Amino acid sequence: MFKKWVLLPYVVLGICLAIGLLIGMAPDLLGDVIPKHGVIGRMLASANQRKIEDSQHTVMVVPDYVRRVVTLGAGTVDLVSVAGEPYIVATDGSPYSSSAVINGRVQPTVESIQSYEPDVVVAPDTTPPGLVASLRAAGIPVFIYTMKDSLKDISLNTKQVAKLFNSTSAESSINSSVMNVKKQVEPHKNDVKPVIVLYNPTHGLYRSGVLRDMIEMIHGIDGAGNLKIIERGKDPNVLSDVWDYRASSPTFNMQENMGTKADLIRINPDVIFVPTRYIDKLPDYKEDLNAVIKDPELQAVTAIKKGYVYPIHEMHIMSYSSWMYFGMQQMSKWLYGDWSYDNFVKYQSVPAN
Repeated sequence: MFKKWVLLPYVVLGICLAIGLLIGMAPDLLGDVIPKHGVIGRMLASANQRKIEDSQHTVMVVPDYVRRVVTLGAGTVDLVSVAGEPYIVATDGSPYSSSAVINGRVQPTVESIQSYEPDVVVAPDTTPPGLVASLRAAGIPVFIYTMKDSLKDISLNTKQVAKLFNSTSAESSINSSVMNVKKQVEPHKNDVKPVIVLYNPTHGLYRSGVLRDMIEMIHGIDGAGNLKIIERGKDPNVLSDVWDYRASSPTFNMQENMGTKADLIRINPDVIFVPTRYIDKLPDYKEDLNAVIKDPELQAVTAIKKGYVYPIHEMHIMSYSSWMYFGMQQMSKWLYGDWSYDNFVKYQSVPAN
């Protein structure tokens, strides 16, 4: 009898340790079930907090285990999903490339967003300041990232957003794509650089500092970089400094900087990438390609004559996330990779003299 009473405290202590361990692991085991639901869930979610700074240097307090995220703006889902898709409980109607299935949809109102009880809202700097201020006044942290027009800033934003989740997967994904591109390009570093453009007959000629960075990383020349955009439209006679469009449009807004078919003809590129719904394997990607390849007005263009016209996934190009690095990797494979597809002429790199 005495021995039982001696062992009892140890048994109770063991049970308490087991319960404590279970509670401590609950957020990882049960994901989105526990946080913010019920008394215990709220205690767990708020027990440990930390400070984090967004791209506008606003410091906010978030839980150690960020489990409920609402995203706003095009491509924001992509920025967040590289750190783990289960974090996103709702988003607005903006497009994204990720395969994440998000059932919740929010309106740009405090009430709608608040109904999902987010730990944090992630949004671009294009979000109305009034909405951001109202959300913060309601006690909801809002992480703002700045959409600057460079590949470097995409990398910085991706890594910074990943800090919300103490994740390094985003950085690993970017580094992997960069390494794969360098591996493809390295044997051709002394070859003549091809003049490259991105053109879709429906949308026009794509132009941005991000694309310029991508094209230069795959050992190419951005053919659309010299086009000058003026208020009344395209100036057919004036070629600006190559950095003019980045200086005049420092933020990422590719859709406002589109060139025309006439610009494409004047550039006469060696390679044309056609942004289309390529990876989705939808039939319209062939229609987009044929609209370029068979266009009577483009038959004198070098890329058309040689057959150097390749599809790339448009959502990767427009994503403003690590998906753009994946798009760049696909571009380098078309140029220098060891694989090709039927009915596509493999690009032949030319050694420099």
